[in-house]
Order: sequence, then structure tokens, then C-alpha cells
Amino acid sequence: LTQGSRGDDVRSLQVFLNTNNFIVAQSGPGSAGNETSYFGPATKAALIKFQVAYNIEPSVGYFGPITRDILKINF
Repeated sequence: LTQGSRGDDVRSLQVFLNTNNFIVAQSGPGSAGNETSYFGPATKAALIKFQVAYNIEPSVGYFGPITRDILKINF
């Protein structure tokens, strides 16, 4: 998943980020309970914070195989 992606996977990612203190948005679209199916700049920024916290290199906000593997191990 990358910026511009759409779908249920994006919504699931936003829910995960929000419930694990990597907040997508404080209020409105993307906030807890208001997750969307759009991977925009706020989702990317929250994902980068997650990647930095888990030493995922590169921390560029792309939800690919390295990040997916870390989720399987830690969550």
C-alpha cells in the first residue's frame, strides 16, 4: 500500500495505526472511529512514525513486505 491507494486494506491499516498510538488524525477523516479507505498524507505520516519506532529501514511510509513482517512478529 502506498499513498494514493484505496480500499479496505487501507481502512484496516488506519485502524491498526490509531489503536496502537500512531495516530492518523486527531479528528475528522482518519481519526479513531472515522478511518477511511484512502491512503493519504496523514496515513503515510503515521506509518512513517510506526516504521521509525520499529527500526524499519527505509522509513518511507510504504506498507510493504518488511512492515508486514514486523506486524506479524509484534502484533
